[in-house]
Amino acid sequence: MPRPPADQPLLTPDRIIATALGMIDQDGIDALSTRRLATELGVSSKAVYHYYATKDDLLHAVYLAILDELEQPADPSAPWEEQLRHSAKSLRRLAFRHPSFLTGFLQYLEHAPRELEALDAFYTLLRQAGVPDPLVWQTGQFLLTFLTGFLRAEREGAFTREEYEVEVGAVRRYPKRYHTTPYLPAPQEGSDAHFDLALDLIIRGLQASATGSPPDVPLQNEPG
Repeated sequence: MPRPPADQPLLTPDRIIATALGMIDQDGIDALSTRRLATELGVSSKAVYHYYATKDDLLHAVYLAILDELEQPADPSAPWEEQLRHSAKSLRRLAFRHPSFLTGFLQYLEHAPRELEALDAFYTLLRQAGVPDPLVWQTGQFLLTFLTGFLRAEREGAFTREEYEVEVGAVRRYPKRYHTTPYLPAPQEGSDAHFDLALDLIIRGLQASATGSPPDVPLQNEPG
């Protein structure tokens, strides 16, 4: 393989991943091809194949790089509510930074160790919140489905003042037919307020439904 020009950075896995991720963030996963990536890098397609034999191999590497940006709470001894808020907001930042994270990567790639670590930390928080062990996995899946669904809807323009005005405006044309919607005040401005409200509802629901004291022992059937 010929050497690149002296003023061109050497080709490395990190450079390939960073360039591919930038292209995906801008145009989506479907727009990425090895040929287009190679052109962006200023190398031949063969040079990219030397590091990643298939597009799926490359996408898996990009996915791992995205997961490395997921922040875990700095203080594992902090209250579970605080840790849960931190983790959820980190997931939201990730979704906004990399739009394809929710709509593309999570749909078909297998769990990576980095993702399993984050899931395990999440299940640990639910146990600390007092969720009974037989319900931890199921509760976690429900909450993750809600959060990812919320983030997808948020990215598609939901929860806006305009959406409220369209709905309430339509109802107010028939004031005697509807009993609640015509009188609802406008929501707070700003998507941060909407997400904070969603987290408040999740945390209050966990606080209200949890039974027993937070466990201080590992699961009984935990592998030795």
